Amino acid sequence: MSGQPASVLLYGAGSIGGVYLYQLLQAGCTVTAVCRSNYTVVKDQGFELSSVRFGNVTYRPTAVVRDISECSSETFDFVLVCTKSFPGSTPSLPEQLRPVLEGRPQTAIVMAQNGINIEEEVAEAFPHNPIISGVVYLPGVQTGPGTIEYPEMLNLLELGTYPSDAPAPHKDAARRFADLMVKGGGVAEVHEDIQVARWCKLLVNTSWNPIGALTLTSDGDFLLTSDPYAYDLAWGVMMEIVELASAVGVKGVTVEVAKKRFSIAGERAAAGTGRETSMLQDVRRGRTFEVEAILGNVVRIGKEKGVSLPRLETLYALAKARYWALVKEKEEREGRREA
Repeated sequence: MSGQPASVLLYGAGSIGGVYLYQLLQAGCTVTAVCRSNYTVVKDQGFELSSVRFGNVTYRPTAVVRDISECSSETFDFVLVCTKSFPGSTPSLPEQLRPVLEGRPQTAIVMAQNGINIEEEVAEAFPHNPIISGVVYLPGVQTGPGTIEYPEMLNLLELGTYPSDAPAPHKDAARRFADLMVKGGGVAEVHEDIQVARWCKLLVNTSWNPIGALTLTSDGDFLLTSDPYAYDLAWGVMMEIVELASAVGVKGVTVEVAKKRFSIAGERAAAGTGRETSMLQDVRRGRTFEVEAILGNVVRIGKEKGVSLPRLETLYALAKARYWALVKEKEEREGRREA
């Protein structure tokens, strides 16, 4: 990378990927974006970002492709994965990334995805590549193909190697990527053990994501619907995560941290500015969501550790059913089109 702009492949150019694309371009990187549903619009017009943090801007990736196989002859410094995490999917994430990683151990893989226990399959497939696990706090919404609304200043990307004791060159790669994100106008931190940050994000993901998807309300609006019962449910989920993290041995996931995360929704409720979670956005658009990475893996860990998680198990069962219904609805729509 010395003396040359960093080359990045963006895999997943939705709301989060679209904002990170802007930051990387601002940092001087060359960025190839793999676009799927928004390919035609981005290819022809680029992205339109309406943002409190960055203003109203229009921008284009250095290159746009529809399929990752179109990049198989190129070598990138970083592959930034901003797709949703679907453990056990076919094809798997390693299979999807293989065209740009096979035989290129110097390319760092940045996994800016939700959930826990999502890195192992990538590490097994590419044992020599630096794997940088990322925890995202960025409330953006893609309201239409290539159109992103980003209504808050909040912009934090927490990064760390997987595993935490990865060799020094892998840790250097994490620091280089964090520097690029900061240079591009965002906030990025490198953690010695990123799993602590992942578990802290679970406090928000396991509560507000499924609640939003199942009730079709924002975090702030939900707190206004049935006080104190709404409060008790969301807070109770967070306390189950605190208890499970303690049982697993993850330090730093405390009641005090939960209070800070919970207070954000409380402030939004008071101000009438609730935010729609990613799961809620997916349900509204008829898309599948990250039920296994966020909820399923947590519930399975609870079973293994003998920790009672009644609220999380209930949300998992209901969210799993909602996921199943979305898949069935999609299959029926496709069947009608084929007929």
